[in-house]
Amino acid sequence: MKKLLLAVMVMIMCVSACFADGLNISKPEDLVNIKIGTQRGTIAEGIAKKMLGDKASTQLTTYEKATDVIQALKVGKIDGAIIDEAPALQFVKNDPDNIKILPEPMTTEQYAIGFKQGNKELVEQVNKALAEIKADGSLEVIMLKYKEDPTAPKASDIDLHKGASGGVLKVGTESGFPPYDIKTADGYTGIDIEMCALIAGKLNKELVIVAYPFDSLFMAVNSGHVDMICAGITVNEERKMFTDFSDPYEDAKQVAVVLTKNYAEK
Repeated sequence: MKKLLLAVMVMIMCVSACFADGLNISKPEDLVNIKIGTQRGTIAEGIAKKMLGDKASTQLTTYEKATDVIQALKVGKIDGAIIDEAPALQFVKNDPDNIKILPEPMTTEQYAIGFKQGNKELVEQVNKALAEIKADGSLEVIMLKYKEDPTAPKASDIDLHKGASGGVLKVGTESGFPPYDIKTADGYTGIDIEMCALIAGKLNKELVIVAYPFDSLFMAVNSGHVDMICAGITVNEERKMFTDFSDPYEDAKQVAVVLTKNYAEK
């Protein structure tokens, strides 16, 4: 009886120690055995579903915004998150003690602006404008500004070219994706917003911003509700089947984020 009691006590101590030490996540492969969160309709969701396979129905939860994913991680609803690197860096910068990015990226990719299939004239115009703002350094200035402090720029300081004689350029975006797309008290800011404002200026058009959940953006542009979509959108072969894209404007990565207490150095 004493031996049985001792064995039970040892088992309890081992289990307690395991929980105290965390989940010991060090590489993407470790995500297979935990609860994962992603933003709905994104490349990250596809990565998680492929990784989890049949486990996705019980281990994967999707959220409307990247900010919602990280909040779910912090309160323990999920054990890990897969999101784009740039917003992940911002979230970790704001809470370095509690969350950490795994060093090995999930994928590498490129962002581009999306258009309704067949709208070749607008694609060509935007590509020309993109090339100009890359060449003159203005796009790089915007990126550096927001990656330094995405909360600093004010929406009221962005020139939307109101009343431009060339008409309106309506862009669909998703507003919970810093440093690219951010909803503020006085409007919208972010790399994508200021980049689109520069493009609208080149086209002599007024920029009008319309926010959607990410998984509704492609429907919005292909139904003609907006002229183009820009929200850190990754180009891949599947999306090319139903959406046209501009030239890429930035290289990007998908990364895994976990609670610091669950991270284990390799």
